[in-house]
Amino acid sequence: MKTRIKAAIAGSIITLTGFVAYQAIRHVSKMPAPSAEAVKLHLKPFHVDPTWVKSGTPNFRANEFFKSSDGTISSGIFECDASTFEWHYQFDEAVYILDGSVHLNYQGKEFTVNAGETVLFRAGTVAVWNVPDHVRKSWTIYDAGKPARGLAKILQ
Repeated sequence: MKTRIKAAIAGSIITLTGFVAYQAIRHVSKMPAPSAEAVKLHLKPFHVDPTWVKSGTPNFRANEFFKSSDGTISSGIFECDASTFEWHYQFDEAVYILDGSVHLNYQGKEFTVNAGETVLFRAGTVAVWNVPDHVRKSWTIYDAGKPARGLAKILQ
């Protein structure tokens, strides 16, 4: 019996070590090169489901400037013009307002987010954005995976 327990523990350690090594190799092989100079980020037209737009002409623009080697984290810049729209969050998203402001209706609360302020949105939720003039934000998205998103829905 003791031999089987030791074998099970040894097998678990070997499996875990292999998994960690695989993840490390995958990360190193897919890492982007470090910056050698500043790069201008050009925003591109960003299309969303037209039913999300409630009023105005948002003229959405965005571009991603970072994605983790495993694809679970990404960051970028987004901006839009005066409008009101719904945003359906597929992943957890942290936002930092760089310029402008937005009036939000999120999870039954109404509040304003101005330049220099941050807000966090959870996967599976919807926010109504009312942009009075324009807004420019930096975003970081985290994809915790389907099991975590499913559990979050149950716990909400």
